[in-house]
Amino acid sequence: MKTNLLAIAILVLGLSACGAPATPTPEQTISPAAVMISTNTPLPVIPTATSISYATVSASPTLLLFTDPSIPLSERIVYYHFVTPAENPIPGGSVTISSTYILAPTFSDTTYSPDTVDNLETALETVLNDGRNGWISSKLELVDITFDDVHANVVLQGEYFGVGDVTLIAASTQILMTVFANPSVQTATVTINGDTIGNLGISNSMNAKPADYVFTRAEIETFIKEHAYVSP
Repeated sequence: MKTNLLAIAILVLGLSACGAPATPTPEQTISPAAVMISTNTPLPVIPTATSISYATVSASPTLLLFTDPSIPLSERIVYYHFVTPAENPIPGGSVTISSTYILAPTFSDTTYSPDTVDNLETALETVLNDGRNGWISSKLELVDITFDDVHANVVLQGEYFGVGDVTLIAASTQILMTVFANPSVQTATVTINGDTIGNLGISNSMNAKPADYVFTRAEIETFIKEHAYVSP
């Protein structure tokens, strides 16, 4: 009997010595979030789609002929050509003339010259012979070009035709913007058959300009800004 009591007493003492597992302190408790933060494994980078607006896309002209990147933009011969509203994308820098006609700038593939007259002649001859024109001509030719300091004088002779007055306006605007695309030109007189090109397509004589009307860069740049193509 004493032996049994002694054995029981020893067993009880042993259990007391072991005790229940201790409750962890706050410092010892590790949450799942703490495990994620403390890990040394870098989190994967998930790429997100980049949104490219239509304006961004159209800011890169797609119809350029001049491909030599060694020539700075200021030394490239620029001219304007017709594009249709259905063309996608519409080249950057395009100007809306009407719901039918849009004019876009592009580069000639002819070598730039230090002579402003040569560059103007190249640009205008390219315009007159461009197969994308929305107008047709009958012996329209460039008779003379002179350039004095900042002023250009362009003389055209012949006729060109189109559907309605808006076609004539688009054609004259194309020529004017091509002249002022040359950075040396600050003012210009452009005539066709002795009258300013600005009178083509003008049906109201009250809006007619003098035959020797002088266009200014500010006038043309304001027009371009106000009529800049905007994606629908």
